[in-house]
Amino acid sequence: MNKKTMLSALLASLLMVGLANAEDKAAVAPAASTETTTVVAPAAPVPAATEAAKAPTDATVDTALLNEKLKPLFGGVPDSIKPTPVTGVYEAKFGTELIYVSADGRYFFSGDLIDGSSRTNLSEQSRTVERKDMLSKVEDKDAVIFKAKGEQKHLLTVFTDVDCGYCIKLHKEVNQLNEAGVSVRYLAYPRAGIGSESYKKIVNVWCADNKQDALTKSKAGETIASKECENPVAKEFELGQKLGVNGTPALFTEDGTMIPGYRPADQLVKILDDMKTKVN
Repeated sequence: MNKKTMLSALLASLLMVGLANAEDKAAVAPAASTETTTVVAPAAPVPAATEAAKAPTDATVDTALLNEKLKPLFGGVPDSIKPTPVTGVYEAKFGTELIYVSADGRYFFSGDLIDGSSRTNLSEQSRTVERKDMLSKVEDKDAVIFKAKGEQKHLLTVFTDVDCGYCIKLHKEVNQLNEAGVSVRYLAYPRAGIGSESYKKIVNVWCADNKQDALTKSKAGETIASKECENPVAKEFELGQKLGVNGTPALFTEDGTMIPGYRPADQLVKILDDMKTKVN
């Protein structure tokens, strides 16, 4: 079970426990009374300065303690723990999966952290940085690359499956992307999993002497000669899962932004150009 599944299961179990406790309290609650009730004034609130003194600061937060608290819940320690703009709340990163945790490790929640003033998704920003780092470690020899014709304006990394209809549709437009200055770097993602027929087909492509030609023929429905070699298919499938790929084609820009699903070539070029313009 991967960490994302474990997180979902954990949150679901906590919700069920909360509902059960609420039902138990409702069952034993006394019937409403018509007697006069004496109202007691609430205690004076604790001064903000006192509360602030109790809360650990970013400088004093115990990362080792947070690791110890999170490890049994998620099957391992986070890849990193860092402060968020919210005082006392920390981002714990498991690959591209994020949770947010209090400084003492008692409270945590999942979901995206949004900066309301700028309407910026801070969680997605963090995921994008992580994706960029992970993708930058993939060597060209482990990919099937269709290079841009002339100057390369953009590099698009595509997780692909040879039996995926929209992957086939996208591949028919690769030449159009190349003409527009977009290099397409394919990584293997056999959706049916390791050992499946799709896995065997894509291994044949990655082991072929001419991987570009083999991929094109395979996506056209031609049978590629069976061939075994040391290949990165399983490793790239695992990488795709870490990056959050749950369908193909899954596209990633150079900065780590994910574009899920098929887009026509002209739309892709516009998306990439617009993103580059905003950065500049």
